[in-house]
Amino acid sequence: MHIDGEARSGSPLGEEFPVVSARMTRVRKSEVAIIVEVDQMMSEILGWRADDMVGKTSVDFIHPDDQGLAVENWMEMLGSPGPGRRQRLRHKHRDGSWIWLEMTNHNLLDDPAYNCIVAEMLDISDEMGSDESLLVLEQDSPTDPQFSHQPLRLHEALRAREQLLHRLAEALPLGVLHVDSQGRILYTNHRLHAILGKARATTFNEQLSMVLAEDRQLVEEALDAVLRSRLDNDIEVRLATSEVHGIKEVRQCTMSLRTLTADTGEVTGAVACVVDVTESVRLREELRLRATFDSVTRCHNRASTMDALEMMLAASDLTSRPAVIFVDLDRFKEINDHLGHGAGDELLGVVARRIQRAVRGEDVVGRIGGDEFLVVCPRITTAAQAMRAATRVANTLRHEIRLKTAQVSCQASIGVAWSADPHADADTLVGQADMAMYEAKRQASHDPVMYKDSQARDDRSDPEDTR
Repeated sequence: MHIDGEARSGSPLGEEFPVVSARMTRVRKSEVAIIVEVDQMMSEILGWRADDMVGKTSVDFIHPDDQGLAVENWMEMLGSPGPGRRQRLRHKHRDGSWIWLEMTNHNLLDDPAYNCIVAEMLDISDEMGSDESLLVLEQDSPTDPQFSHQPLRLHEALRAREQLLHRLAEALPLGVLHVDSQGRILYTNHRLHAILGKARATTFNEQLSMVLAEDRQLVEEALDAVLRSRLDNDIEVRLATSEVHGIKEVRQCTMSLRTLTADTGEVTGAVACVVDVTESVRLREELRLRATFDSVTRCHNRASTMDALEMMLAASDLTSRPAVIFVDLDRFKEINDHLGHGAGDELLGVVARRIQRAVRGEDVVGRIGGDEFLVVCPRITTAAQAMRAATRVANTLRHEIRLKTAQVSCQASIGVAWSADPHADADTLVGQADMAMYEAKRQASHDPVMYKDSQARDDRSDPEDTR
């Protein structure tokens, strides 16, 4: 059986393969590498008749030292449609000699026009050199078992180097992608497909089609900078990969793109390394949350609350300044001792949610001690406005709270501090609010909310409320 010199009109084979040259041949194979068709050129190159080859496996004609590489390449090619990785293998001539052929297996099993593997093979014996073309490899150490003083043939050295690079790429714990100057894929390793959850594609953009829409422009610009401007790029993108219960799982990846050039300086392509950093990002975010929020109430912790107050003071002007509201729960120790720490934590959580509902969205609620909360309110223009905010907090804490094991009453002593003084710092304001809170606790039967101003300024009569 023979393959025509030209592929059928409109078929992928016709688009991808040039007309057979004097040293090029094509062979059709089944999924299990059984040769089903060869063309006349194969007989001219290897000396075998078509009947000698059809029905046998392609590995029957490959040099024993090259069979492992051939099988590995074949399995990789079966994993995705389209062209596989190009390889150079020695094939047995009918006279017993070995002919070097550069071969690319094209997976057309899903193409109804072919339903087979089409191998494109080029005789490169002249390029690989004659028996007299030798390459001597100098050993790094006289005891290094990987090298010997015996000369190796040039083609054997090239094949060893190619196999080494391939095995290294497959052993890397990151995805590797090689494209030409037009963004067409030349090589991918298995780890890349495991990260992306996508079989090998034809182009760079198609291979990364699962990048979230809002990150695609970043990827395209990075590739364009590498191929057009020779600017290496390191970016972080999000991928929508596997779907669980109808919801796409979003993975976080870093991508490092590097330019490849010829000796002339011309850009020949690029290599991209992709690393799944989803777990690292999750851990980083978890550490950030732990460093920022209280684990019991989910309010800001003391450090982040004070940081927020300092930033508000730095950003304030003469027309508005931040106010602080110091909240201390009454009878909390009694509840904690009688009902247990679990009930105490539950109470703190309810109190925190009530305070958050009573203040503005831009206000920061922090837990700064066992039963102490601090509310930081930016853009407060008068003491009266600060007092109204504190009164809202006091009112929301006057109602009883139903816990899992009991119903308890919850009251709080509250101190407020606000100052128009541009030199008042965070520690000063918090200290004044703390003093006002203790005064409120001492006079709880009269007023649960006390105000403290470093300038002794009390303009509570101001009717403005910008809540």
